[in-house]
Amino acid sequence: MQKYIVTLESGADYDATKKTIENQGGKIVDDSMRILGMLTVQMSDEGASSLKSLTSDVISVEPDHEVSIQATA
Repeated sequence: MQKYIVTLESGADYDATKKTIENQGGKIVDDSMRILGMLTVQMSDEGASSLKSLTSDVISVEPDHEVSIQATA
């Protein structure tokens, strides 16, 4: 299963959103940015693609990937 960054609406119901994620077979792997309305979840591609349509609390669902910076001289 792939990791996704889920962005929540301001004032979103965290517990309800967590339950929706779990009902889609996913799990929250990092909620340290919860205060900013962002969660890292691990779930199937199908679950991730349907998540936004299942709850109005979700703004976006995007694949999580490593980002690097390459310095230029």
